[in-house]
Amino acid sequence: MTSEKSVTVIGGGAAGLSSAVFLANKDFKVTLIEASPKLGGRAYSFFDKAFGDTIDNGQHILASWYRNTFEFLEIIGSNDKLTFQKQLEVNFIDDKANRYSFKTAKLPPPLHLIMGIMKYGALGFKDQRAVGTLVNTIEKNDISVDKLKEINTDELFRLTMQTDKSIANFWKPFIIAVFNAEPQNTSAYLFSLIIKTGFVEKGGSNLVLPNSFLNELYVQPSRDYLNSKNAKVISNKAANINFEKKEVTSVILEDNTEIKSDFYISAVPFFDFKNLVGDDIFGRSFSKVGGLKSSPIVNIHLKFDRSIEDIFPERFAGLLNTKTQWVFKVKDDQICLVISAAREISELDKEDIIKIAENELKSCIPEFKNFNVISSRVIKEMRATFVPNAESLKFRPENRTKFKNFFIAGDWTNTDLPATIEGAVTSSKNCVNHIMNEVKDPFSEN
Repeated sequence: MTSEKSVTVIGGGAAGLSSAVFLANKDFKVTLIEASPKLGGRAYSFFDKAFGDTIDNGQHILASWYRNTFEFLEIIGSNDKLTFQKQLEVNFIDDKANRYSFKTAKLPPPLHLIMGIMKYGALGFKDQRAVGTLVNTIEKNDISVDKLKEINTDELFRLTMQTDKSIANFWKPFIIAVFNAEPQNTSAYLFSLIIKTGFVEKGGSNLVLPNSFLNELYVQPSRDYLNSKNAKVISNKAANINFEKKEVTSVILEDNTEIKSDFYISAVPFFDFKNLVGDDIFGRSFSKVGGLKSSPIVNIHLKFDRSIEDIFPERFAGLLNTKTQWVFKVKDDQICLVISAAREISELDKEDIIKIAENELKSCIPEFKNFNVISSRVIKEMRATFVPNAESLKFRPENRTKFKNFFIAGDWTNTDLPATIEGAVTSSKNCVNHIMNEVKDPFSEN
């Protein structure tokens, strides 16, 4: 398809970048506006002089069911920077330095998961049986969709008789990683959809690991691709959007520049959306978005005086019975520790956060006591994602709005996905599909 139509995308994070790329790939005339001097949103990297090395703003692991993300990466030419697991495998280490390996079997789903659970040493037989009960309940739709939409995952655990260990050593690490929320703040409906996608459907459970920093994976290839398609990338802030009747007529930048297009996509975070559309339009058309609440993520980057390869050969591992949930090896002498759903931790001073992370790391992997930290950096993303509880389902807006040429992208929109890269990219793909349909049939009703 070749189009003479123009689209302005406001926001250069994952949703905005992928929107612009998908549109440019369909030969739309694209203008991308980003208030920050950098693109990528939360998925970017930078060189930190004080730290002495490049660091990612946050760690992002993909899953094999990220269909729209892989299409986006294929377009910009960076799929070769990914390593695909042949089967799901995650190592865990508890605060007593006990190591456990969870690895799915080479069997059809969900048997691959059940067999993997049976060999997972962090769970006893009763705990393993509980995990199987929950998966079977979801697979067989024993709990109605309406009921799942009313409750959070802690209630689902109660209904399926999950044990303390099955929750602490299996379900909670999974939920924290995927949803950036505790079970009591995670919609049972969203959780059940991810279980079906990741563990019940064939080929959905394996992890996909980036082999490069995020700028090399997402940001620079996107910029290069947009340049090759003659898209405009403007580093400026969109001050407001002009609405007239049932459509948008223009976007006004902070320097009073006016940009006019045939279509417009807002790809700003939920907490900036009201400022973009204005109080009046927000109150009349999008007030439910105000019900979304934010959930922070804290990343602790540590650089050591020598290689840690011999004591930590893994790419990453989950930590059990600790505030720190995950440890990633970035380089042979560099790691990143991640604390998700980090409301309490994020309020601490950075020095205290580093102390907690170091102490927990040494409890789980005592060999780190013999290594010196030569530099550290704490990155607090106070509004990393929205809280995906049952109540949030009614606050997430549709990608298509009642305004004929205005669409909303973002991992916080109603995609039936959590706030992941795939959630963001799926929202952008939805917006682009709506625009393409509008171009084909301009007289269609919203």
